[in-house]
This record gives sequence, structure tokens and C-alpha cells, in this order.
Amino acid sequence: MSLDWGDVDHDVDAFGERDGDAPGLSNDARRALVVLLMARFVSRAQNRPAWDLLLAYEQEIRERLADLFLELVIDRDLEVAFKRQGPDEDAPKVLRREKPLPRDASFLLVFLRQECAYAAGDGPVVVNRSQIEEFLRAYREEGDGDRAKFERRVNAAIRVLTELKLLSADRDADYLFVVSPVVVPLIGVDELTRLEAAYQRGLDTASSAVPEVDLDAEAQA
Repeated sequence: MSLDWGDVDHDVDAFGERDGDAPGLSNDARRALVVLLMARFVSRAQNRPAWDLLLAYEQEIRERLADLFLELVIDRDLEVAFKRQGPDEDAPKVLRREKPLPRDASFLLVFLRQECAYAAGDGPVVVNRSQIEEFLRAYREEGDGDRAKFERRVNAAIRVLTELKLLSADRDADYLFVVSPVVVPLIGVDELTRLEAAYQRGLDTASSAVPEVDLDAEAQA
């Protein structure tokens, strides 16, 4: 989930503008904090105003999150920020756990993460539908020989990640998809290695149980 800047205008303005001498965060800082609390992540590419304000008021927002047993994570290289549960195991769990991704969307996310790892880092990472189908075909379920059924599975996996704004269709060619750089911090190297090993073990029996990706970067340590 990624919020547009206008999505929080009404909610924040309902509190009114802060007087310059009043305690607490400035109105701009509160706007950035609200976006961060309501969204799974904030990226510069998708929400430049919120990103700029997060950097401008980073220390103040860190302190407010710390009051809630949360941490602010900012990756300046990938230009993405998100919150996560603090390391104190005895602290109350403030963040709602997100439902794990469906099986095929989990496979696809790992594929996108691999493509990001292979990329040289110059420009956006782009994949095409044929690559996606080829990757998911290795995990076709038993009795999944129907081409139409397989295409529906591919479409569903793409739709899930598109709705999460981790994948977006190219405006000029709908068979091309741009991978969001947010994928990298959401799936760390250790998690990617674990999932790759599990998926490799499941290649011979695609319908065997494999771990779904819990795409809850907010609660990852």
C-alpha cells in the first residue's frame, strides 16, 4: 500500500495548523508521519512530497515512532522508507500483521528480487511477461496443464504485486513490467536465500508445501 499525498490532507487538517510556539511536531512533519503510519512504505518515486518531509524531519519522526516502540528505516540508496517493530521483545506489538502473499505471488516476488540482485543498478529493473511465465511454469501445480488456467494464475500473481505497487505495467507496452526498488529492502538477502532454497527443493513437486512470503516489512527485524 502506498498513499498519495492528498489522501492524508483531510485527516491531518482536521487537527488544525500548529501554532509556531505550540509543542509537538510541525504540520508538515505530522503529514509525513501520518503517511508513514498509514502506508506500508514511502518511496521517493511514488510519493516525493512525503519522502522529502521524512528526510527533513527524520529525527523528530524517529522520536515519535520510538514512543510507540517502532523504528524508522530509511534506505537512501533505494530511496524508500518504512517502519518496523522495535527490537524489544517485551514491548507491545503495535503493528498489524499483514496477510502473507498467495503462493504464486510469493514465487513472483522472489523472482523480482532475484532480478534486482542481478541488475547492475543503472536505471529501473524491467521484466516481461514471458519471463514471469517461464519462472512460474516451474511451479505448475499437479493437473495444471490447461493453458488458460495457468494464465489466470499468472494474471492473479501479477495483479497482487501491482496492487501493492511493487510491480507496474509499462505505459507503452503492457507486456513489460517495471519492478519497484522497494522490493529490495522488503526482502533482505537472508530471507531471499532461505526462500530460494525452499523453492529449489520444491521444483520436482511444485504442489508441495512451500513457505509463503510474509510481506510485512514493518515488523521484520
